[in-house]
Amino acid sequence: MQSFASELMKNLLCILVFIGLLPGAARGVDFDASLLSTCLQLADKPQNEQLRSELLEHEHIRLISGNLPRHADMSYDQISSNKNRLQLYSNALPALEAGLPALTEQATELLGPNIATEDLSIRIVCGVAYDAFGFRKDGETLLFANLPLINPDFFPHLMRHEIWHVAYRKLHSETAKTYESAPSALKRLSFIMLNEGVGHYYSIRRRLEPTIVYDNWQERTDALFELLNKNALQLASAIPPEEQEDILWTSQAGVPFWKKWGATTGGVITYRLRNKLGTKTVRQLIAAGPCAFLSNYHKEAAQMQDWQNIPDKLVAAACQQQ
Repeated sequence: MQSFASELMKNLLCILVFIGLLPGAARGVDFDASLLSTCLQLADKPQNEQLRSELLEHEHIRLISGNLPRHADMSYDQISSNKNRLQLYSNALPALEAGLPALTEQATELLGPNIATEDLSIRIVCGVAYDAFGFRKDGETLLFANLPLINPDFFPHLMRHEIWHVAYRKLHSETAKTYESAPSALKRLSFIMLNEGVGHYYSIRRRLEPTIVYDNWQERTDALFELLNKNALQLASAIPPEEQEDILWTSQAGVPFWKKWGATTGGVITYRLRNKLGTKTVRQLIAAGPCAFLSNYHKEAAQMQDWQNIPDKLVAAACQQQ
């Protein structure tokens, strides 16, 4: 275990040294790890009532409970079973914090240069239901990172994913509002495929560039696009709104990564468009919104033998005027 921990820390620090050397203006991102000491103590004594109370009464957990109750389901076993991971973080967090400006630069590269995220606060938590999530409160975006569920060497990739969401919504709030409130479930899906899609591209980018490392890439993507087509067809049928929402939820959450038929599919689309059209063109597509993003993929996929296409009805819904 000691050698494993040493190797993991070595790999993590190499990643952080690398991102710290990347170009990019420093950005003001607040980073609050004040809960980590309690998490570490609970990892040793998960049954201790005083420590449990300290955790539940901490500002971070109270904010989650008050704003995203479903995310606040507490697991003390999650904390204790990941004691070694938490200990690694206790040493690595200063380097992680120092690397945030460079991560922010990378996370916003598909939006354009100098995208400000000064209203972002990253808060370290443990024991909650999901690995990372956030919301806006009092003019500030709060992003919570649940360390027991995040491998330390994946932390930078996850932060790019989440910082992308913050920056995209800030820059394109009207697009988000229009699509997320659309009566058409397929139109709402098209926004998930752009917003969550780019985020999921950042999650798997290290395994796609400079070369794809999956030995079953075609099978993975075939299954993913097959799920998209199946569920899009169901969303296009006359089903109750509650059933629509349940289906849409599985497009981005509550299922394994390669079954997120909206979000991960959007990540594959982002990768393919960027690889074929270049960063500048993909920036323009993203700025134009889900219609441009998906319709351009639809057009390109028709000419690419190894690209699975997306349903015509989905593209039509994305481009439908509300």
